Amino acid sequence: MEILDGLDFLVEEDRNKTNIKLLKNSVEHRDISHAYLFYGNSMALLCRLALAFSASINCYKRGCGRCDICRNTLKGIYPNLNIVESEGNILTIDKIIELQKFMSVSSYMPGKKICVIKNAEIMNELASNRLLKTLEEPPDGGIFILLTEDISAILPTIVSRCLVFNWNFKLGRSDVESSDFAAIFSSLNDGIKNMIKSNDRTCVNPLNLSLEIISILKEMEEEIKTTQSKELKEVKNSGGDKDDINKYLKILKSRHKRQTSKFYKLGINHVFDIISAWLVDVLVVKFGASGEVLNYRQNYLFINENFKNVEAKEIFRLLETIEESRDYLNFSIYLELTLDNIFIKFQNLCY
Repeated sequence: MEILDGLDFLVEEDRNKTNIKLLKNSVEHRDISHAYLFYGNSMALLCRLALAFSASINCYKRGCGRCDICRNTLKGIYPNLNIVESEGNILTIDKIIELQKFMSVSSYMPGKKICVIKNAEIMNELASNRLLKTLEEPPDGGIFILLTEDISAILPTIVSRCLVFNWNFKLGRSDVESSDFAAIFSSLNDGIKNMIKSNDRTCVNPLNLSLEIISILKEMEEEIKTTQSKELKEVKNSGGDKDDINKYLKILKSRHKRQTSKFYKLGINHVFDIISAWLVDVLVVKFGASGEVLNYRQNYLFINENFKNVEAKEIFRLLETIEESRDYLNFSIYLELTLDNIFIKFQNLCY
């Protein structure tokens, strides 16, 4: 089962490991349920996971990753696979009727017929009830995989008829355009240099640098909220069914909350990444490396001139502090205190 073993976007934690073990056992023993519900913090990665599981189900070698079944399923184009997604803000009953027709037609290809339903939480009431009836009387050999980032918005009766798997994915910088963080990098890079370049500790106050970084993060947050407000307004003025609009507004607000929370985590970790990369550059220069191997090559001369007397153990200690901070810190007043502590220790490296 190479496909499931090779997933590189799952956080290394017991929950994910247990989930993968259960899915692999079900494939190995051909003990496949008719309905699954996968929920987690990224729809794109949930879909990749569902396709990997689907390929493993139909592959003769339980997910080799090399055969036509695996390759085509991972691309979403295998004849026994149907990916259901909305064309707008609501997943309507028409999509569920299409799903039922797909399942009712005999396949000319080997294996089970599988339907992957993306954003299952945006089904309207008619679609939800129609799907519920299908799950209560499933077609022979049919498998349904529902995907959602918000399980609370799905009918409890639908959830109860599925095997539910909660996933935690690795979310890196690619989840937010790197250009969004250009201002953070510029401020941090310049701020660190200014903190270090003078023997006068008042040259740059590390506390002011913390406030500057937090200010940039808050400005980025306001831009996200402005975009979200426009999206809410467009839905309210769409002229659709009132009940559908109200349901979708509730889902959208929940999604916005997750989006903002995800942004905070990415932004804070990006700040920590830049500081850690700086410290690693200092360390490798001390060990005699050239500027070609640095994370930030433009800083080579500056590091070589200003960090000659820094002890490696102090750098390692500060790197450990940063990594410890990642484990518990969210965007709050504690971010300012943590950054204050890190920047003060960074400045003290050279004194």
